[in-house]
Parts: sequence; C-alpha cells; structure tokens
Amino acid sequence: MPQQKLTPKERAIVISVGLLIAGYWLHSAPFLFFAIIVATIHLVAWQWQKFALRHFEYRREFSEKRAFVGETITVNLSFTNRKWLPMPRLRVDDYVSTELIFTDAKPEGSHIPGLSFIRQHVALSWYERVSRQYHIDCRRRGLYRFAQLRLEAGDPFGLFTITEERRQEDRIIIYPEVRPVTGLDFPTKELLGEQLSRRRMFEDPIYMRGVRPYQPEDDLRHVHWKNTARTDTLQTKVFEPSTAPNVMLFINISTYAKHWEGVDNEMLERLVSVAASMCAYAVERRLMVGLSANGTVFRSDQPLRVLPSRSPQQLTHLLEALASINGIASGSFESYLLNDSRRLSWGATIVVITAVISPELETVLVRLQQAGRKVMLLSLAETPPHWLRGILTFHMPGRAVAESYHFTPVVLGEDAPIAPEKTV
Repeated sequence: MPQQKLTPKERAIVISVGLLIAGYWLHSAPFLFFAIIVATIHLVAWQWQKFALRHFEYRREFSEKRAFVGETITVNLSFTNRKWLPMPRLRVDDYVSTELIFTDAKPEGSHIPGLSFIRQHVALSWYERVSRQYHIDCRRRGLYRFAQLRLEAGDPFGLFTITEERRQEDRIIIYPEVRPVTGLDFPTKELLGEQLSRRRMFEDPIYMRGVRPYQPEDDLRHVHWKNTARTDTLQTKVFEPSTAPNVMLFINISTYAKHWEGVDNEMLERLVSVAASMCAYAVERRLMVGLSANGTVFRSDQPLRVLPSRSPQQLTHLLEALASINGIASGSFESYLLNDSRRLSWGATIVVITAVISPELETVLVRLQQAGRKVMLLSLAETPPHWLRGILTFHMPGRAVAESYHFTPVVLGEDAPIAPEKTV
C-alpha cells in the first residue's frame, strides 16, 4: 500500500520530539538545548503562519474603468499589512482575463478557462503598505475581468505555508473604435419622417398626454384599463406626437454566408466599430437610436438588444453593449431581423449593417419595405450590393483602411447591379 506523506506540521512534531528524546537519552545538555531551540522554532513558525494572512488588504485602483481602443489604463496595486506581525513571505496571484495585454507585466497560464494570473512577490513589515503599478494596453474592445486572488504566505523560516483564495472582482470596459462617418444622407422626408411636432403621424409611447374614449382605429395596446374600469367605458391613452426620429440598428455579426462556418475576427471588429460609429453619428444628430444584433453578450445567452431612448446615457449603453458582444451568432440573421423588427414602433427606421449580402437577406429587406417599413442598408461586403427598389443602400468595402468610414450610395445606373424581382 502507498505510504501517506506527513504534513509539515506532523513532520515538525516528529523532528522536535525525536531530537528531545535523543538529547534526553544521550544525557547531552548541548544536544538537548539544540533540540529545545529546534522545537521552539517549529512552534513559533507554526503559530506565525496561522496569523500570516489576517488583516491583510489588497486593492486595485484603475485610472479608468472605461476606455477606447488605443488608450492605456494604469492599474495601481496596494499591499497593506494591518497587524504587528510582519509578512516576510507573501505571494499574490491576481487572476485576469487572458485577452488583456499588459505593457509591463507577464501573465502566466492558469487552470481556470479564460483566466491567467499576474504573480507578485512582496515582503511587508508591521503596519506597512507597499504600492506597485502596471499598465493595460487597450488594443481590442471587450469586457474584461479581474476575477479573484490566490494568496500564499508563511513564516520567516520557510517551514509552513498558508494559502487563501479571495473573490475580489473588478471589471473594465474597452469600447470599440469610433471613427467619423461620412457619405451618409438621412433624407428626413423620405426616411425618418417629418420632425415637426404638430404632425401626429407618429406618437411617442413614453410621454402620455391624456385619455379619451376608445375609437375603432386605436391600438388595443394603448387601452387605459384603470380608467376603463372606473368609467365603465373603454378608454385609450393619448401620447405626445413624436419629435425625434426613431432609428434601430440591426447588426449582422455573421462574417460568412452561413453563421456556423466560423468567424472572421478582423471583419467582426470592423463591423462592431462601424456600428459604434453609427451610434455616435445618430446621437450627434439627436436621433433616438437603438441596437440589436444576432449575437450574445458577455456571460449571457440573451441576444444583444438596446431599445431607442432619449436618455443622456444612451450612447454609453450602446457602446457598452457593443464592447461585450462576442463573435458567435445565435442563428440566421434573416430570421432574427424579421422577428425582432416586429417589436419596433411603426415609425421606426430599420438600418441594417452587414458584411454578408445573401439573396435571403434581400428578400427580407424587400418584404419589410413592402410592408411599409423604412429600411436602410449599409454594406461592408467586398462588392457593392444589388440595387433594391425603395431601400436606401450604401456601400463601403469591408477591408478599406481610412481614418473615417465613408459610405458610397448605391443608385440605379448603368453599372449598378439590380436584384431580380423578389416574390414575398
């Protein structure tokens, strides 16, 4: 049978007792004195390691927890010993997301998927604080974690060691790259509707003006049930007329014709950057903009969806959502677009951003346009898309490199490819 190894505590007891017995049996005062010293050292070391990690604090402070691609984040670390007992041997393993890039630290691989660790060795005297720092190079957008700590300390003699794991989580967000958008034209009369508040073609469901008796052409979703119960007659809500256009961006994160064929990471990052730039472009023009994509967000199986809003923090919400999206498509973009567009108000403008133009997508766009929706297509494919009647279409080659995103309108002409008639 395999022999069990002695623990450090059991080994120290065996050695100390053995030396004491040998000294007593030999009747040697110097040897016995040496045995007492060894036993005392083992006893002190054992008690030392029991209190080594008590009242120890580890803190991270970030210069910024939100940054854009190309910026640098400074991480300040502090190690504080708040007790009279020194900490001559301390090792701190700080677990971070594997994708993070550091300029002056070298993370090591760990047994936890998606996490690596940065190892720090520190020696602290009583009531001492030590500070260190390193820098994060924000090269790629994403939502990153500083997940947990693994602490290891011991006595000054190196006889005993104590380990402890602490859950100490911080998150940083690196936003996608945002560039100026040029070449786009939003004709408000044809695409986004009149912005005059006197015209009540579209109403804002956020601001209710009052209640009136229900009429046959009213939407049943706007019935005011409390007033209906009180007056015993069907009542409906009256909303303020919409004064700001409502735009919903639909992003197709599939970079190949079939979403299960894989991911082109370069194209995916370009798609996300274009979407972020379009969000900033729309917010600057005081449009109510929302976002939807056929991909899931960080640590979730739910699709990305941010509804249009007038909130001053709307652009921040949109950029955070785009930063956290992964490259795994949840399904066919054509089916997703057709189903998710039903949730939008009738006056909303649908803007599709995609690097893949398929006949199925063209059919869905034509179907939405024929149903009365306002549809706009932004293509990042290598070749210009077909001209689709009634759909405002722009094109920008997916591999083009420039300081701004310049879109070229696709118009009916001699050189413009015309899509065949779609049967919907």
